[in-house]
Amino acid sequence: MLRLINNFFFYIIHRQWNIAIADCDDNLCFKNIKWMKHDYKDRWFADPFIVDETADTFIILAEEYMRDDRKARLAKLTVSRDDCKLLNNETVLNLDTHLSFPNFIDINGEIYVYPENGRSGKTKYYKLDVPMKCAGELSPLPLADAVIQEIGGNYYLFFTLGSECNGNRLLVHVSKNPFGPYEPKQEIVFQDNVARRAGRMFKSGDKLISPAQICNNSYGEGLCLQEVVLDGELLKFQEIRRIYPSSKEYPNGLHTFNVYGNHVVIDGYRFRHQMLSRAYFSLRGGGI
Repeated sequence: MLRLINNFFFYIIHRQWNIAIADCDDNLCFKNIKWMKHDYKDRWFADPFIVDETADTFIILAEEYMRDDRKARLAKLTVSRDDCKLLNNETVLNLDTHLSFPNFIDINGEIYVYPENGRSGKTKYYKLDVPMKCAGELSPLPLADAVIQEIGGNYYLFFTLGSECNGNRLLVHVSKNPFGPYEPKQEIVFQDNVARRAGRMFKSGDKLISPAQICNNSYGEGLCLQEVVLDGELLKFQEIRRIYPSSKEYPNGLHTFNVYGNHVVIDGYRFRHQMLSRAYFSLRGGGI
């Protein structure tokens, strides 16, 4: 009976994520949003990272959540540029534990992916291939949405951890090498819950920008773009702007922002049953 009840509530409040490609202007606003078109009914896609492009397509790494399994694997998606239609879907990594946030780093033309795999208890990195092969261990810790960035000749590793992964404390480790070993450098405490990273860092003019997730009322409620500045031996974060869902197609959440040239790939979610979900959260009280 308990399983039936759990399945019923999962059916009501299940979030359906999708990814979109948009134009990104000089003010870091996105426009001309095109949501990916596909025919799947048993899965959704989130946490997108563009790794390559052709004249007609984008190649995207993403979390592919299988609804019946209630866990995700990593997929390499080929998406058309003109209408954002899914043309090809290849599974690149499928483990017994949930995978997400397939962030990557390019080392001398070779792409290495270091996804979130918290339930495994550690963080590994993989050479991009079909399927991907493990190339080593990035950290013995289960890093949440980790980001590696070279700054001032050093590699910095940004992440949150455990029960506080959606909180206001960002951990920063440093190394001379992209895959470590990393040593603790500093802990950055924000005024509210914007510590969890939302994508790769990128340059906008002469500024280094780090997207972060806003998790004050719920997970995946919006984005916070922050400028990163190296001040002596320490890093400082200065908020630039916040972005909340504005799409009618996926109005309930937004938590990934990855710039690629003049484009940005994002994600968003909607509830499978909007009216039932509103009623459920209204009766429960609090946010979604």
